[in-house]
Amino acid sequence: MMNINDTLTSFAKALKADSFFKNIKIIKPYPYEFYAGEIKQSFVCVGLDEVDVSALELGDDTKYGNVKIKLDIFTPVSNSSYAKDIFLNACRVSQSFNIVSIKAEPLVYSKKSKGFRLDAYFTISDRIDFGGESGE
Repeated sequence: MMNINDTLTSFAKALKADSFFKNIKIIKPYPYEFYAGEIKQSFVCVGLDEVDVSALELGDDTKYGNVKIKLDIFTPVSNSSYAKDIFLNACRVSQSFNIVSIKAEPLVYSKKSKGFRLDAYFTISDRIDFGGESGE
């Protein structure tokens, strides 16, 4: 059973715990802001992209669904190809989750961050737990 918030936290912690990511910042997403200078270090924003929940059959109270986690992978201009390595290692780390699909967008230059960005999506499928009866 999957709690959406716990799954996001677990995914981010799994990346942080992996030795490949020891020099890469793993952060929560934030509104894009202009940065006074170029990105000097690679970092990854881990956030919720989409949730799709439904009952498996009519009258079934158990909810099943997909949670799509978005990774915004940022790299300095001087090392744009490193985004691919970060993505491939995120794929490797994601194997401990019930991944049903992985998608990566093309690498693009981001004027706002003055670096390169690769957007990656990891869809996890499982029974969904929204918390306690009162939403606790």
